[in-house]
Formats: sequence, structure tokens, C-alpha cells
Amino acid sequence: MKSLYKKLRFTALAIFFLGMSSPIDAQKSIQDLAELKDRKWDKLVKSYKNNSTWIDQLKGLLNEDLLSEDNLPNPKKIGVLTMQIWDKSITKISKSTTRTSFSTTTTTLYSKHYLTASGSNIVADKFLDNMLPILKTKFEEENISLLEPKDYLTNEEKTNIYKEGVNKVELSGLSKSLQKLNKFFTKKDLEVQGSLSATGYEFYPLSAKLVSSDFKAPASVGLIAEDLELDAVLVITINVSLENRGKSLMLHGIETALVGPIDDDTSKEFKGVIGAGMMNKYRDGLSFSSVYFEVEPFEIAELDKKSGEFEEWYLEGLDTVTSRMSDDLITGLKKFIALDKSR
Repeated sequence: MKSLYKKLRFTALAIFFLGMSSPIDAQKSIQDLAELKDRKWDKLVKSYKNNSTWIDQLKGLLNEDLLSEDNLPNPKKIGVLTMQIWDKSITKISKSTTRTSFSTTTTTLYSKHYLTASGSNIVADKFLDNMLPILKTKFEEENISLLEPKDYLTNEEKTNIYKEGVNKVELSGLSKSLQKLNKFFTKKDLEVQGSLSATGYEFYPLSAKLVSSDFKAPASVGLIAEDLELDAVLVITINVSLENRGKSLMLHGIETALVGPIDDDTSKEFKGVIGAGMMNKYRDGLSFSSVYFEVEPFEIAELDKKSGEFEEWYLEGLDTVTSRMSDDLITGLKKFIALDKSR
């Protein structure tokens, strides 16, 4: 009897602790994200409170006299470089086995529901329409202009720089993957696949999270921003997938990153020491601030399976989420400018 009691007690405790560790607090809507208390928001959302590496990089340039304090970044004209969708849909594998008296046959089926190019464009436009006005207002309150490509591509030369910039993005440690990605997103492919970004925007082969954690990507993006005569650029990434046999659009996360050029002293050469190559990359451009989060996927839209058209959207709370992300992004920018590593 005692052994039975111990087993039952152990089972009850196991269930209790399993429940405690399960994602019972997982957000099930954008509104849930919007209503998060500050402490839970800070735990979910990665921002300047989790990373001060960029400030160390900037200090490194100052310490080596490659940058003067008078030329520290202080962006007043920021361009939205890209507003794009990353489809996180995965291929599902199922197997069926048929047995006869003579043989056994196993069949493997691969299925994947993913957004079409036009579908990605619709989703990107939907998020841009909801997020951009709020982002613009937040930056304007700081006397910073947030411009779209139609605003800053004022001549043919800048338009070509913007379009060709897609092929100039460089990533450290992921160069091979990037090359494969670039081969897929050729002009010919895009004519068939369509755009994977919002209308009027180029699809750049990087995500906001990636550019904020890499050292080569900010350098190449910084040079593009400089050529476009912008003080910095904003990268916005929306991660989604199609599930429920293509009938549900699921949100995985939202990412934002500010990247810009560095007004270094070009008359000074820096070489012959360990880390010189990396330091010279910092001279081309750095991440200024980033804010992003990942969640257990939840539904944000319903689609008609036959037509593939969006029937219903569930974006309530996106305005508040965008506002909170903007606040963190701008605070991170201010701390970067002030070389302030406090949380």
C-alpha cells in the first residue's frame, strides 16, 4: 500500500512539474503580446537590454583613433531598406507501408504548404500598412525622418544602387548559404515567384535578426546606406508559415534592425594586427539597434483553401506591439549614440 502511495505521489508531482514547465503562458494572439507586462515583454523581446556588442565595436574604433567623437553616429534621415516576409513553412514527411504475401512496400510522401510570391507580397503590404505609420510617428517625435524607397530614391543612380545592393550583401560564416540564396532570387526567378517583400521594396537576402548579429552584413549594408545618402536604414522582417493544410497563416516573430555607415577617418590605414580585418569592417557600417522576438506560432489569418485568398485577419494589438518595439528600438539607438551600456 505504501509503495502504491509513493508511486501515486511521484506521478502527481511529475504531472505538476511538467505542467509548470509547459508553455502555458504562450501567447496565442498579437493582442496577448500587446498586453504583456513589462517584465514578460523584456523576457520575450530581445533588444539593447540583451546586447551591447555594437557599442564595444564603436568604442574600438574610437580607441584606435579611426573615428573621432565628433563623428559618432547620430542619424536624422533613416530609410526603410526592406519590409519582407520569411516563410518558415516546413516540409512534412509521412510514410505508408503496404504488405503483401510477396513483398513490403513503404511509400514516403512529402508535403509543404507555402506562400506564393503574391501571397508574401499581400502579407508584407498588410503589415507595412499597419506598422509604418506608427514607426514614422515614433521617429518624428525624436526629430528623425523615416523614409520609404519612393522618398529616398530620388534619381536613377540611387535606384540602381538600391536594386544592385541586393547582390552586395555579405554575411560572415554563411557566405555559401547566401550565394545559394542569391542564385534563387535572380530576376528570372522573381518574374515567376514574384516579390517576397512589400510593394515598392526590394527583397534583401538577410533578416533583421541576422544583420544585428553579424559583423560583415552591417558593413555591406552600411556602405549601401552611405551611397543612398542615408544616415541609417531600417530592416523589417516578418516570420510566418502556412499550416492547417494551407488554411492558416501563422506568425513566428517580428524583427527590426537599424544599421548605418560610420564616418571614420579614411586617411588612416589599419592593418598588421590581429582583428584588423574585422575592425575595418566596422569602419564600413555597424548595427545601431535591433528589436526582435520569436513566439510559438499562432494564427493571424485564415485563407480559403481553394482560392488561396485571405478571408480573415487577426492583427488586433499590432499597433501596440509596433509602438513598444519602436520605443525599444529608439532607446537602443540613443544608448548606442551615447555609448551607454546600461540596461
